[in-house]
Amino acid sequence: MKLRKVDWLFVAFALAVVIGVSLLPTPKDRNPMIPGTPIHRDVTVEKGCIQCHQAGGAKPVPDRHPKRQDCFRCHARQA
Repeated sequence: MKLRKVDWLFVAFALAVVIGVSLLPTPKDRNPMIPGTPIHRDVTVEKGCIQCHQAGGAKPVPDRHPKRQDCFRCHARQA
């Protein structure tokens, strides 16, 4: 089977799309990191985040923040 020019163009386009999507930033690249303070280093589960960052807590999350409780999915720890 011989590939035509249009087939090679399709393969090149598909490869470019796959590479382009793989280079998109992940949520952890765009979102603020978890501070390296002693209080934050001791938090190992998301329930620890909610204690301070819920409404009425020490530092509540902004209203535009998604109502999720899987903080470590989007926020990376500092090394």
